[in-house]
Amino acid sequence: MREIGKNIRAARLRRGMTQDELAERLHVSRQTVSNYETGRSRPDVEMLLRAAEQLEVDVQVLLYGEPLRPERRREIRLLLAEGAALAALGSGIFLLRRWVGRLFRRAFTGAPLYLIQSVAVPAFYLLLGWVLLRACGVFLGAKPLECRRARPLRRAVLAGLAAWAVLAAPIVVSNLCVSVHILLRGPGVPWDSGFSLPRWWERAGIWQLYVAARFPAVFVPFGAALWGTRPERREENP
Repeated sequence: MREIGKNIRAARLRRGMTQDELAERLHVSRQTVSNYETGRSRPDVEMLLRAAEQLEVDVQVLLYGEPLRPERRREIRLLLAEGAALAALGSGIFLLRRWVGRLFRRAFTGAPLYLIQSVAVPAFYLLLGWVLLRACGVFLGAKPLECRRARPLRRAVLAGLAAWAVLAAPIVVSNLCVSVHILLRGPGVPWDSGFSLPRWWERAGIWQLYVAARFPAVFVPFGAALWGTRPERREENP
């Protein structure tokens, strides 16, 4: 009963109609309309049909509510898929950290740990920020920015992430080679790539590792900003 009342109220508000105006059209008192909307009384079938006609909606809308729009269904599906990916990534990081701990005790190498902290952890928190903003869009009606600042902000966020990736890339590749070498040849065989980075680049890698280990949540606003500045999908008219 309450759901029918809520549906009547929602349809009335969408039409920009007051309770007095709807009551006048239905030839009932304003209190009767109020009782319908609050669930104190229930309209009969004839009254529902008349209300649907005056509110210009299908009677099914008053009975079961407004059906989900295609774009909202799409957003919900994407939210579920991205939430599942977030859970899978988080579980993978947890399991890999346990494996890395055993490998470190056996081989005394921190290469896999660097890969996790500099790549997987930032990716997890970026996705977390994105998913949180999408959830706000699904449940609270939040929408991407439409102002002129959206594009420069998105470019700034992408530039920051690109700078992080450029600094991390050579060290990530080096640590990946070390990790593969240990898996294939065993921890007792030394690895020498013959390639060395400038000292400032190595320090930048250490700084990245520190930030990702101590302040991983700093990537959440970046993920949220990417969702908040994404270009909205426009439906083409047939």
